[in-house]
Amino acid sequence: MKKRLLAVLLASMLFLTGCGAGGEKAPEVTDATETNVLYTNGGPIEFFETPWLNPGTFFYNKVLFDRLIVADENLMTIEGEGQLAETYEVSEDGMSIKFNLREGITWHDGEAITPEDIKWSIEYAQLVPALNPVINSTFSAISEMTIDGNSLTVNFSKLAPDALLAFTQFSPLPQKYFVDVEPAGFQQADFWQSPVGSGPFKVKEVQMNNYTTLEAFPEYWGGAADYTIQLSPSAGDSDENFVANAQAGKMDYGYTRSIDDIKALEGVEGMNIEQVDVRYTRLFFLNKFPNADGDSPLADVKVRQALLYALDMQAILDGVFDGAANPANSLTPNAADKPTDLNNYEYDVEKAKALLAEANWNPDTVLDVVYYYTDQLTVDLMTIIQSYWSQVGVTMEFRLVEGDLASILWSAPTDPVNGPSAVEWDICYAANAALSLHEYYDRYQTGQAINSHTPSDPTLDALIEATNNTLDPTEITEAFHALQRYENENLFVLPLYYQPVFVVTSDKITKGAPAVGNPQWNYNWDIQNWELGK
Repeated sequence: MKKRLLAVLLASMLFLTGCGAGGEKAPEVTDATETNVLYTNGGPIEFFETPWLNPGTFFYNKVLFDRLIVADENLMTIEGEGQLAETYEVSEDGMSIKFNLREGITWHDGEAITPEDIKWSIEYAQLVPALNPVINSTFSAISEMTIDGNSLTVNFSKLAPDALLAFTQFSPLPQKYFVDVEPAGFQQADFWQSPVGSGPFKVKEVQMNNYTTLEAFPEYWGGAADYTIQLSPSAGDSDENFVANAQAGKMDYGYTRSIDDIKALEGVEGMNIEQVDVRYTRLFFLNKFPNADGDSPLADVKVRQALLYALDMQAILDGVFDGAANPANSLTPNAADKPTDLNNYEYDVEKAKALLAEANWNPDTVLDVVYYYTDQLTVDLMTIIQSYWSQVGVTMEFRLVEGDLASILWSAPTDPVNGPSAVEWDICYAANAALSLHEYYDRYQTGQAINSHTPSDPTLDALIEATNNTLDPTEITEAFHALQRYENENLFVLPLYYQPVFVVTSDKITKGAPAVGNPQWNYNWDIQNWELGK
């Protein structure tokens, strides 16, 4: 089977034109001057990404910004304990949370962190183009916020089941830097060239797409670290220099999903590898809104089903990932909170062709597929999928997109029912590293700020709403099962596969390395107290 896939790949390479072939190799990392340095990746390429969409994907977002409260490595909220909030209190009915801020805490510029900053951040976040779905769902349920001295009370108009979880991920920002920044231009603000945060480290030096140095914040409430951090540039969990940097002693903490990276590091002295099974689904987001020409090639469910039947995902994963991934039949990975009777869409060329015929598929249609990962594996995967689809009469071309991905990928149309589309692609290859099951699905509701792809569907809206209207575990499970069955039949996205993450640390971290959790989210690192050896 691997030989057949390799042949498919090589054959496809011969006629592949006009498609993305990955990004340029990042410049060589330059050493900072400090001798006591923690090396990692995920550094900025053009700008620091706002922490409001992908709260913990980038290392810098974990250490430049504090959250109000904190979770453990299992993303369970630590009761009563916080970061910016020294303590917090939740009403018995869950409809109110009071945050009591620490005394004397400041931003990195020395200005006091106030309840007004927190309140403004929550209000402003709801206006920006892209906000994490769990955070968005929580904030949209807020009815009012009141300030009393150094405390902020948040009241809800309806149940927000992930409220505490959301506040372990949301990073308030200093209001004064955004006075003249329109929400639509949030990510483009000058602030993101050298952000001012509240966490245990602050920006020292930025050489975009080369290296970034962070230094300890001496006034941090939890104490000051005695080392600096140097980040090499990379896009999220896609780093083509991961292995080279690790082998050269320039990776003391990092994570990857590439089995090739892990194989290359096995046996490397001083490197430690841990596999973490997480809620992480790679998928195709399908843009079902009409484009500028009025066409909507993916609006028909039969076309969407045909595209999935046309892929032999098990063979693809065996060949490309060496078995280090599992085929997906839902956004939700296999667990007790998922029904067992879902259609697996087993590979069936004839069924795919028949569905396309029933949908009157136009063979002249060319699907525009975009992706933002810069590794060669992504290009290989896109090339293989391109070949599989060509066998059922579907043509696609793929390309890398870079820059302000929040706008390029997730800008929602003004009219969430009829469109037209506000983005210029048919399919987006991406991932959903879900904080909770709600994050997998809330983004598809009518009017969601990052719903660039799925027109209003009253049935889907009702099913999603049902998962958010109760705290009863049995009712929650039943609601998600109903939603997943609808998803499996309707295919408003094409789930492709589930993938673990591998956390890599070096022996240089001699004390204080965190318990291993999902590295794409924020949890209690206590990083200012880590100790480094030589």
